[in-house]
Amino acid sequence: MEELYEEGKIKVIGVANFEIQHLEELRKHTRIGPMINQIETHPEFPQNELRAYMDKHQIIHEAWGPLGQGNKVLLQHPVLKEIADHHHKTVAQVILRWHLDRGVILIPKSSNPKRIRENSEVFDFELSADETFYLSILHISKERLPTARYRFELNYENIDNSLTIPRFSVYK
Repeated sequence: MEELYEEGKIKVIGVANFEIQHLEELRKHTRIGPMINQIETHPEFPQNELRAYMDKHQIIHEAWGPLGQGNKVLLQHPVLKEIADHHHKTVAQVILRWHLDRGVILIPKSSNPKRIRENSEVFDFELSADETFYLSILHISKERLPTARYRFELNYENIDNSLTIPRFSVYK
């Protein structure tokens, strides 16, 4: 592949599902490392450690399964639904916007024409810092925080009749 790249016959060397140890092993045996790694990534599995490694080594992050492979629990999550409703978007659109804001390349899969159209309508809104934070810790709240001990709230506070600010709180 390195020869093909050097000859200009291919534009990018990519891998899929490579974890840090795989990328490290590959670096030992190549002159030109991979330029893109396609990995499963969604709010319940954000791949933060691998993502940091790839950023450090200038490897582009492409999300495989960016919507959690259609996980109904994720797509019906009450706080994500509240964020989506606030922006007049779907939960899927909110998740796709989160990926884009993180600089992740994504190709959401759908055969439904309505969803295909919705998937492209993610450039006309922005997520706030609190909304982004919530999406970024969703995997922690699911895996490590007992829901009986913690409560998450996202409230939208209207501060001057024209500007609404989201406020995210965690309560024990």
